[in-house]
Amino acid sequence: MITIINSEEAPPIKEEDLSALNKFSIEKGINLSFEWKEGQFWLHSDRTEERAIGIEIDRELARHEEFFKKSSLQKELLARAVGVKGPYRPKVLDLTAGLLGDGLLLLSFGCEVWATERHPVIRFLIESALQNAHHPRIKSFHFIPGDALKALKEPPDVDVFYFDPMFEDANQKSSPKKEMRIFRNVVGSDLDAQLVFKEALLLKPKRLVIKRPRHSISLSEKPSVEYIGKSTRYDVYFSV
Repeated sequence: MITIINSEEAPPIKEEDLSALNKFSIEKGINLSFEWKEGQFWLHSDRTEERAIGIEIDRELARHEEFFKKSSLQKELLARAVGVKGPYRPKVLDLTAGLLGDGLLLLSFGCEVWATERHPVIRFLIESALQNAHHPRIKSFHFIPGDALKALKEPPDVDVFYFDPMFEDANQKSSPKKEMRIFRNVVGSDLDAQLVFKEALLLKPKRLVIKRPRHSISLSEKPSVEYIGKSTRYDVYFSV
């Protein structure tokens, strides 16, 4: 069942989006509650005490811009992992757009970003947020609805494939933050993570970057290089 809060103010939902959301809701046996506010749709948590989840594109990009006025990009592990160096800014295909956390960070580095997302709930939030975005950098962002494997069949001409799979292993012990918990409850794990990794590697991009929890196992073979932070690790595979 789909519930829309403030539906009298909201624009009509496209038929294909509504059909996909209803299908997902019925198949999973869960209710989905969206709220129209501040010019876009937000997803309500399954816990009434928690705020709704939405993608605040303009606010996030402005926040990153302010941060990088005082901090060097070379201190950012993600920037180093994708190959940002001097004036060079790689073009990046984000194979798991999610709530655009990393995609917007890549945009703030000055990269041109293509991002794909297959889940109907998250895809719906992304498209709603994009229609509400006005920041100049959003012109360098290209959204590809659909799954990673489909995007890899005819990928855009990019330098880097970036992959952040919902792939759990025995080393992940900590309790997830709100967004990740809802992702796991609503979206679930990426059961085809290994296949996506192999297909991406076969295409031989200049770099394939895999985001993992710091102490998690690698998806496959040993990476060419690792960039390790306090809680996150980026496994980088160079094309040979």
